[in-house]
Amino acid sequence: MNRVKKTAVAALLLTLGPVLPAWAQSDGYGAPPAQPGIEFELGGGANAAPRYEGSSEILLSPYPIVRLKRLTLPNGFQIGGGREGGFSVSPSFAVRGERTARDTPALTGLADVDLAVEVGVEASYEAQWLRLHANLRRGFGGHHGWTGEAGIDAVVRPEEGLKLYAGPRISYADNGYMDTYFSVPAGTPGFATFDASAGIKSWGVEAGMRFDVSEGWAVEGMAGYHRLTGDAGASPVTAVGSRDQFHVRFGVLRKFRIDF
Repeated sequence: MNRVKKTAVAALLLTLGPVLPAWAQSDGYGAPPAQPGIEFELGGGANAAPRYEGSSEILLSPYPIVRLKRLTLPNGFQIGGGREGGFSVSPSFAVRGERTARDTPALTGLADVDLAVEVGVEASYEAQWLRLHANLRRGFGGHHGWTGEAGIDAVVRPEEGLKLYAGPRISYADNGYMDTYFSVPAGTPGFATFDASAGIKSWGVEAGMRFDVSEGWAVEGMAGYHRLTGDAGASPVTAVGSRDQFHVRFGVLRKFRIDF
């Protein structure tokens, strides 16, 4: 198992560890079991982020929201659905825009990278004032590596339906991802040769909010700052852009419940 996979597994175990014993209970708090069924959220929004990782140019793009909130089987086994969120597993998606010399002349000489779609899974545990979460995704299109993020948030609820959160983040990637975005092959005009390896690629902080407008609808927003580190920060590709990465996101989602 390489270093990034060990990091990802450790992050997921950190997230899951405190809640695994609670799975044997109906909702993690000993309350009566919920009606067998599933609760999930679908939606979308706009994301303002660097054109490519390491870029100093901000690009506006859409992003999807697909989130599993609760799954209760007829035998009483339940994931999620605790009074403050409990444990949940949901799909994790990300879209990384193409990287071309046409859009960024400073990259002339480097191979273009097509748009990439990342698909994976996120695990989280939320208590009254704390949320632990980690995700891992596989790339398709522009890259075929693995990447993900882990974080811890402090959570406050100043009024009914409103949740505010903030906390640190750390991201990681394998050799396939790092090689695609941060390596420079020998003989590339205008760039020194660079071989980027798997590992931690950034650290940062994020803050956000969620407001449940009604029983069926909610809005959410987030702003964050990441600093590229390790080989991602030292890469000649980043040197023509910026190690400082800012992003802002806003979305609207619809909540669904289907009883079995």
